[in-house]
Amino acid sequence: MVLAGIGVLVAAAVAGPETARWVVGFSSDEIHTAFPYAPPGFCDVPDHRQVLDGDRGAFDLLTAGGPPGSSEGIPLGSGRPGDAGPLLARAAAAFRALSMVMARAWQSGGPEGVVPLSEVRDALAGWPAWAGPILDACGPDACPIPALVEASRFLRLTGESLAAMDSDADRTVTRDEFLGAPTARPHLLGSDALGRDALVRLLEGLRLSVLVGATAAVTAAGVGVVYGATAGMAGGPVATVLMRVVDVLYGLPFLFVVILLISLVGPSLLNLLLAIVCVQWLGMARTVHHLVASLRQAPYVVAARSMGCGLVRLCATHILPNARRPILTWTALLVPASIKEEAFLSFLGLGVQAPHASLGTLIAEGSPRIAEVPWLVAWPAAVLFLLVLLVHVACDETGQTDG
Repeated sequence: MVLAGIGVLVAAAVAGPETARWVVGFSSDEIHTAFPYAPPGFCDVPDHRQVLDGDRGAFDLLTAGGPPGSSEGIPLGSGRPGDAGPLLARAAAAFRALSMVMARAWQSGGPEGVVPLSEVRDALAGWPAWAGPILDACGPDACPIPALVEASRFLRLTGESLAAMDSDADRTVTRDEFLGAPTARPHLLGSDALGRDALVRLLEGLRLSVLVGATAAVTAAGVGVVYGATAGMAGGPVATVLMRVVDVLYGLPFLFVVILLISLVGPSLLNLLLAIVCVQWLGMARTVHHLVASLRQAPYVVAARSMGCGLVRLCATHILPNARRPILTWTALLVPASIKEEAFLSFLGLGVQAPHASLGTLIAEGSPRIAEVPWLVAWPAAVLFLLVLLVHVACDETGQTDG
C-alpha cells in the first residue's frame, strides 16, 4: 500500500503536469489576472488547449463584429507569432475591455461578484454588435461574473485554435469549417495570485521537488560513500582526521552555510543542489565509515587481503556490497530529507526561483493570504507531508523485512 502510494506520487511528478494541462486546458504560465485567487471549481476559458463546443452559431456572433465581408470567412493572420488576424485582434481587445470591469467586480465580490449593466455597456461601447449577445445574458440591473465568462466565450478564440479549423489551408475559416467557441474549463484546485491554474502548478512543483530531492540524495550518498569508505579503509590517524572534519562541518549552522553559498554565487537550481549536498553527505559518510571499519575485520575480508587483494578492490568488491542494505536505506532516507530542505529554502526565497515552482515556493506564495485562500497552502503542504511520510514508512518497513 505504501509503495503504491509512492508510485502514484512519482507518476504524478513524471507525467502529472502534461496530463493536467491536457485535462484542464490551462498551462502553468497561462496568466488570467482578472480572476486571481479563484476558488476550486471556478470556470474560465483557457488559452493553452481550447476545447470547442461545435456550435457554428458562434461564427455568426464573432463575424457580426468584424469588418464588412467577415461573414464570408474569418481571415487568419500572417502566421507570425502574436498575429492572429484582424478579427481575433478586435475580439481580444473587446474582451480586455470587458475583463477590466470583471476584475473590479472580482476584487469586491470574488466569484460571486456582479458587474453593473451600465459598466458592461460602456466597456463594449466600441463593439455594439458583440455587446448585444453578451448583455442578453445579464439580469435587469447587473451581470454575474460566471454569466459574463460564459457569454463572452466566442471572443476568446486563439489563433492556434482558429488555424486548426482551416482544413483547406486557404488562410480563411468559413462557417462550414468553424468548430465553435472555446468552452469554459474548471480550475480544479483554484488559481493563484496571477490567475494561474493551481493544479498544473502543484504537479510541476511536485516534479521539481522530487527531481531536486532525488538528485541531491543520490549525489550526497555518492560523496558520503566515497569519503566514509576512504576513512574506514585508511583507519588510524587518517580516519581520525577525516572524521573530525565531518564533526566540524556538522557543527556549522545549515542555514548559515546555504546563505553564504548563495550570496557568493547567486540563487539557482544548481546552487540549491550544491547547498543540500554539502549538508546531506555528512551522515552518509559517518554511517559508511562505521560499516567499513567493522567489516574490515570480517574473516572473508582478511582472507581476501591475505591473497593479495588491493584496498580499493577489497572495498569495492567485498566490503561495500555486504553493506549495501544500510547504505541503500540511508540513501532512501536522504530523499525526503532533501525534499524538506529544498522546500524550506524555497520558502525562504533561497531555492527555486520564479517562474519555476516547487512545493516550497507554492507554500510561500500562498502563505501571505492563508486565511483567505487556504487551499493554495493546503494542497502543496499535504503533498509534501504525504511524500515524506510515505518514503519514511517504506524505509521502515523495508528495514523490518530485512531484519
